[in-house]
Amino acid sequence: MLDLKVELELYLYEVVVREIPGPGLLVKLLSTSLLLITLSLSWVSKATAHPHVWVDAAVLIHKNDYGQIVAIEPVWIFDDLYTATLLPDLDKDENGDVEKNELLTFAKEAVQNLAEWDFFLDARNQTGEGLNFKDNITTESLLINDRLLLRFKLMLEQPIAVAHTIELRMYDPSYFVAIELVKEGVVSFLPKDDALKSSNTCQYEMLDPLDNENNQTPLAELSFSDEEVAENPELGSIFAQSLRVSCQ
Repeated sequence: MLDLKVELELYLYEVVVREIPGPGLLVKLLSTSLLLITLSLSWVSKATAHPHVWVDAAVLIHKNDYGQIVAIEPVWIFDDLYTATLLPDLDKDENGDVEKNELLTFAKEAVQNLAEWDFFLDARNQTGEGLNFKDNITTESLLINDRLLLRFKLMLEQPIAVAHTIELRMYDPSYFVAIELVKEGVVSFLPKDDALKSSNTCQYEMLDPLDNENNQTPLAELSFSDEEVAENPELGSIFAQSLRVSCQ
């Protein structure tokens, strides 16, 4: 089986290098929702330590013809255990296969439910102000080597001016879901610089959290009790890596 890095590189090759767009689904956010209603509650009941779900993440940065950042698209790959637990629930027609329309339904519901928690995305401009997104969101879900992938494109209300920096962190405050950035190629830009009218180039920097920079224990091996989570409602932020992105 391919490791995550290879899986994600193959996927991003299809999306970024060849610039083949995903099928997409236009989703209107709902104002009342529960966090990831599609998560398997039976799996939660079997575990008492946080996290319960592990996600390996990357992000696609979308630009307009003039090199301004206009959208942020998180790409999540769920762990194989969670995927195996969830897939039977997604197979609504019980034919033994999770089909394209069933994956799109999952993507739609998951993103609707994530909206109440700001999509587990802390996105800020260079002055520290939060970025605002439009209501309509393009989503997609697919399977890569028996792992569930979710991507959702968040369009900015206002483009980010060239030479301005944005900072992104992806995390679940309750640490129910542990989100860890892949080590290489975590940020990709669409379209590629040579396809733009402008001659700008983009770059990014990945920063480990200050509170965890000396911790040698892999994120996937950390766990916390329900009591510890209750005492630290922003527990997930402690382990959230940062991405600083800019286009010059």
